[in-house]
Amino acid sequence: MRNPLESSGHWRASLRAGDGWNTLREPRGPYASASLLEWGSITKGLVGTTAWLTLEVERPVVHYLPDVPDAEMTVADLVHHTSGLPRLPAAIRDSLFRDPYRKAVGVPLELAAAVPVAPRGRFVYSNLGYALLGAVLDAVHGDWFAAVRQQVLEPAGISTAVLVPAPAERVVPRLFGRPIKPWALGESSFAAAGGVWSAFDDLCRYADWALEPGAEPARSVSWQREGASTWINGEVRAAGAVIANAAGITAAVHTLAKAPHAADTIATALIEQEARR
Repeated sequence: MRNPLESSGHWRASLRAGDGWNTLREPRGPYASASLLEWGSITKGLVGTTAWLTLEVERPVVHYLPDVPDAEMTVADLVHHTSGLPRLPAAIRDSLFRDPYRKAVGVPLELAAAVPVAPRGRFVYSNLGYALLGAVLDAVHGDWFAAVRQQVLEPAGISTAVLVPAPAERVVPRLFGRPIKPWALGESSFAAAGGVWSAFDDLCRYADWALEPGAEPARSVSWQREGASTWINGEVRAAGAVIANAAGITAAVHTLAKAPHAADTIATALIEQEARR
C-alpha cells in the first residue's frame, strides 16, 4: 500500500507532539498563492461549543424556535447528532457537479423541514441539525457567528476566520487551469454546519484551545471520540480538513482535490509515524 505521506497533490500538515507545532508540509501551489482555507464541518466544533456555553442544552429546541415540528428534540440532541434529523433536508441533494447549498443562499432555514427520520437518541450525522443549531443561536444572540466569535474565536486567538472570503483569498484547487468554485456554504442558511474559512495557523490555534490540558469539556463537545483518539473533520466540494489527537500527538491536515477523507488518512499516518519514534 502506498504511503499516504508520499502522495502527490496539494496538502498542508502540522504536528504537535510537545510544546509547539512542527510544520511538515510547507505552503505550495494554491496554499502559497492564497491564505484562507475551508474548515468544512470542523465549523461544527465552534458552533457546538457556543451552544453548550450559552444555551440550556437540555431544553427542547421548540423553546427557542416554536415552529420546529418535533417537540422532543433538545439542543443537546443537535450538538450530538442524536435528534434523528437527516443529514440534509429532502430539498437538498448532494452532487458532484452542482452546489447543493446554492438554493439556500439568502433564504431562511425552513424549520418545517426539521422532521426526524430516525428515533431520537440514535446517532445520525446531520448538517440540518447544525443549521438548526445556528438558527437557535441566531434567535438567542441575534447572530450565531458573532456569538461564536465571542465564545470561541477570540478566546482561542483566532483572527482570520470568516464565512465569505474574497475569491482571491480562497485556497482552492484548479481544474484545467481554472479555480474550482467552492460550495456557497458560508453564504447559506447552512453556514453553521460548515461555512468557516481561516488561515491554516488558525486551524492549529483552534486545536490548541479545544484540546488544552484541563480545558472544560465544552470546548470539544462536538468532537468525535473512539478509545483514546479524539478528532473533528470536514469534507467540502474539493477540500478536506481534520484535527486528530492520539497518543499525546495532535495533527492538523488540510487537503485539496483528493479522495474523500484523505486528510484523515494523512493525519493518522503522521500520528502513527511520530508515535513510533
